Amino acid sequence: MIIESIIKNNITYNKNGNTYSFIQNEEERPLWSQKLNNYLISSNTDLKMTEKYKQNKLKINEITYKRFFDFITENKGIGVDLASGPSGYFSPVLDRLSANYFFIATDACPAVINAHSSACNNSNFYVFDMDLDKQLPFKDESVVAFSGNLLNNVDHYADLINEVYRCLKFNGRFAVIEMFFEHGCKTYEYINKQGAVWASFETFVGYCKNVGFTYLNSEIINSRKGKISDGDLFPLDDNDCSTERMIYFEK
Repeated sequence: MIIESIIKNNITYNKNGNTYSFIQNEEERPLWSQKLNNYLISSNTDLKMTEKYKQNKLKINEITYKRFFDFITENKGIGVDLASGPSGYFSPVLDRLSANYFFIATDACPAVINAHSSACNNSNFYVFDMDLDKQLPFKDESVVAFSGNLLNNVDHYADLINEVYRCLKFNGRFAVIEMFFEHGCKTYEYINKQGAVWASFETFVGYCKNVGFTYLNSEIINSRKGKISDGDLFPLDDNDCSTERMIYFEK
């Protein structure tokens, strides 16, 4: 099977339909995903993933998003979205699945995983239940493209970038939508002191280039002041400003 051919040898997983689970013990599941899953279940939350897919597919009409999805689906093979979450932002990819292009969404929250698995019945779409703070389960040079939308919630972001590079084929692509705070603001100073790879756009690009990536291009898609929603950790100050960028790399 094509999907299983890119999984590292001697990796244990369970398969259920289009879902592959690499987390064998629930106690090993990341704490954040356990808490989120418990909340979604206890509150009887309907993630409405099918509806989100339909809404996000309209973004293909925006030139910036069309470029993003063109970039990650242009080459034949298997593409992987990292930390897909409940937004369904990647759904334009689903209209591009073919005998030559497969796509894997990833998450560690069972409720989110089940929502993705149920929302798309295309035989070339898969969902991987996995912890991104551990090594990726893919073989070296097996994936044609990785994508991600706000990966800064991954604790070991720098290590994840290293893993992405390892798993990408030669000329493979890495496209990410990431948020960066203005130099000098409280949030930037805090993140920078932590040594975070996403402390600034320059820091992020510099790290990726040091890993071996070729930086191709980026564009700002949004700017805002303050938080997106009340429960957000960042920014630390309501006056702090941030920008969201689409950033493109190649191996």
